[in-house]
Amino acid sequence: MKEKMERFLRLYSIRYAGRLAGIMLITSLFSFLLHGLGIGKENILMLFIVGVLLVAYCTNGYQYGVIASIVSVMVFNYLFTEPVRTFSISKQDDVILLIFFLVAALISSNLTVRFRNQVEVARKNEQLAEQLTMEQERIKFAMEKEQMRSNLLRSISHDLRTPLTGIAGASSLIAESGDKMDRESIVSLGKDINEQADWLIQLVENILNMTKIDSGKLVVEKKPEAVEDVINNALSYVKGRRKQRRVEIDIPEEMLLVEMDGKMIVQVLINLLDNAIKHTKEDGFIRIKTEAAPEGVWFSVEDNGTGIEAVIKDRIFDEFVTFRPVSRDTGKGIGLGLAICKAIVTAHGGTIEALNREEGGACFRFYLPFNGHLPEKEQ
Repeated sequence: MKEKMERFLRLYSIRYAGRLAGIMLITSLFSFLLHGLGIGKENILMLFIVGVLLVAYCTNGYQYGVIASIVSVMVFNYLFTEPVRTFSISKQDDVILLIFFLVAALISSNLTVRFRNQVEVARKNEQLAEQLTMEQERIKFAMEKEQMRSNLLRSISHDLRTPLTGIAGASSLIAESGDKMDRESIVSLGKDINEQADWLIQLVENILNMTKIDSGKLVVEKKPEAVEDVINNALSYVKGRRKQRRVEIDIPEEMLLVEMDGKMIVQVLINLLDNAIKHTKEDGFIRIKTEAAPEGVWFSVEDNGTGIEAVIKDRIFDEFVTFRPVSRDTGKGIGLGLAICKAIVTAHGGTIEALNREEGGACFRFYLPFNGHLPEKEQ
């Protein structure tokens, strides 16, 4: 290690010595040329000071500036003071001139080296500040990721516990007292178990889809699907959870066939319907509507609930964004549903948006293109 360091220093010393020699040679040649053009030696001294400053800036350390100053004095004395081409000085004025030049060159080189060092220190401080900023961002990202992970685990634990508790309680009651219960009570408990099981399936499906999305393994397998069949399929999954809510279907009379991954689009509609159920009262209404466009189909899910809160409107399709539901018994959710909707629709080459209805409530709508092209915006 010591040998490598010594070799490194030798290489740098040779490089700086080469720069010193090169600058001094060029300065001497230019000074000789200027002297031939009739330029006075006092002005030529300025050229040597510039040469000393260049040496001080292009090398590392005070010693090179000192050497350049001494070399400049010797070259100037040899070429331009009488008697020329000797190192002797016959005029006292030339002695004073060279002394002042040497002092000025030493001071200038010293200041240049200090300036260069300050520039280097500032550059290193800037790099250090950038590294610290990057490290802070990395730590912040890691903390946010850990916080997100904790929130996800806490939400999943809560959401799993609630339906599992209901399933365990209802099944235990049937097992222990089924022979003493009337058929209507058993059917009611069975419906509760089925509803809670459907919610568990929906929760697990969302988690699996988000895992695929985050890992980049979401694969869209498109084939022609009837819009009406996709909507009916989605409604069958939320039939037990919608309770007294009135659901309206508004689709064109003619059959609409769209290239899509049917299972994924059903998942999108289930999530939007589930979201509408959570944020409407039991006597509210939900409307599913489709509209044919020149290059695709618009799907929309509307409700007359509380609408979208302004504080989350711009980030409603982000992960883990939730807002207060109207019904406590439908308040389950970990904020993945709408994020999954956006990812699936985007994977189909479509777009999704959320807005508040003028009559009250919210409207979520998405567009699926026939050929992977978004519709032109209205002027």
